[in-house]
Amino acid sequence: MENQKKRGVGRPIKYLTQEEKKEAVKKQKSKYMLNKEWYCDICNTGRNYTLAGKWCHFNTKKHINNSR
Repeated sequence: MENQKKRGVGRPIKYLTQEEKKEAVKKQKSKYMLNKEWYCDICNTGRNYTLAGKWCHFNTKKHINNSR
């Protein structure tokens, strides 16, 4: 009994290292960005972009001309 470690209270550790945790967060952000829809109110094209394509859309000629 003396040699056994006590089990900690609470949820068990999901990631063993910081690198694993960073990689998991990065994958989750990418997954979210690719599936989340976004609509540009300035252009009113009626098209839903993905959140990942939002920044590319801001640099298009159509968006720049509509924002002026």
